[in-house]
Amino acid sequence: MNGLSKYNIDIISLKNQEYQYEFRIDPSFFSQFEESEIKKGSLNCFIVLRKTESFIETTFHILGQVELECDRSLEMFDHSIDLNRRMVFKYGDENKEIDDEVELISRNRQSIDMAQFIYEFISMGIPMKKLHPKYNNENQDNEEQLFYSSIVDDFQPENNEEEIDPRWETLKKLKKINKHSNGASKTKNFEIKKG
Repeated sequence: MNGLSKYNIDIISLKNQEYQYEFRIDPSFFSQFEESEIKKGSLNCFIVLRKTESFIETTFHILGQVELECDRSLEMFDHSIDLNRRMVFKYGDENKEIDDEVELISRNRQSIDMAQFIYEFISMGIPMKKLHPKYNNENQDNEEQLFYSSIVDDFQPENNEEEIDPRWETLKKLKKINKHSNGASKTKNFEIKKG
């Protein structure tokens, strides 16, 4: 990830005050991440960094578009990204992630690599189901049709109560025959004992 060094912020030399940074995100950025499903994009990332004695607070505003592949048609389309995220870096004895928004860093840490955070935030802004915008109305129509058709299917058995699975009908006949046979044999036994 040598091409990502320009996304590093040197924190060791910063005073306790607020700073603003702007980073341009283009296809060369995404090519640095082998697992990236995003190959093309044009975005701006604005970072406001506030350094204090005990922590560094950063807020990210990422704005632009990425190119995605439609899950249905495999066509490429532009997806808009407009998101705000926050990260807090607290000083501690080691470098350790506490949760999604808080990370421990040592006091002798020279810089923070913002590229990984930018990449993760953009990735979280991508929908699970990637559909070309031309399918937006069609998708809603299909959902309505499925909803109504499932209701019709639910009530269909009530209207056709006479239709019984032939296998059940055969089992019922066998049960009747067996019951009749058992009854007949009991009667015969009874007659034999009496005679």
